[in-house]
Amino acid sequence: MQPDLETEFLTLHEFVAAARQRLDAKGWDYIIGGTETETTLRRNRLALDAIALRPRVLRDVGAVDCSATLFGKPARLPLLLAPVGGLETCDPEGAVAAARGAGGFGVPVMVSSVTSHSKAEIRAASASPVLFQLYVRGGGRFIEDHVEEAIAAGLEAFCLTVDTAHYSRRERDIVRRFDKPWRAGVDDAASGPRRR
Repeated sequence: MQPDLETEFLTLHEFVAAARQRLDAKGWDYIIGGTETETTLRRNRLALDAIALRPRVLRDVGAVDCSATLFGKPARLPLLLAPVGGLETCDPEGAVAAARGAGGFGVPVMVSSVTSHSKAEIRAASASPVLFQLYVRGGGRFIEDHVEEAIAAGLEAFCLTVDTAHYSRRERDIVRRFDKPWRAGVDDAASGPRRR
């Protein structure tokens, strides 16, 4: 019997606690961690915490609507589920499960280049828009193959990620000796020693 998510989880803290219990230490650290010494991760958290909402009183809030549109399709909230590589660490269905969850909630999802499922499987799992994050790690044919597959699957858009041509150095993963299975067999010889 499936749990009733509307009563089992009432706060974000409960979601986090359940996820922590479900994952092993290596998977948990990968999901919550950042690159290098995690300075940017801490700065991002501080920047978010610095944002404050200005309360407004004596306003009519009888018809609050937080919905938005993306590529002409409705979204329940003006946000999307960000791309995360290696989601199979959290669930065997990986990006398919993420797309199904995002679509079920009514928000778009952006799929990582590092997924073991086809773009068609992921697109079929979501009623909401599906975007594709393309890391440019190969030549023209590599890019064309991803573009053709995304178009054939009916994905709504691309996000070209151009921040780095190297895998990131994640010190939490190095300490745990976590070799990510989705990076197995990657030949990164052209860009120097393999990063973890």
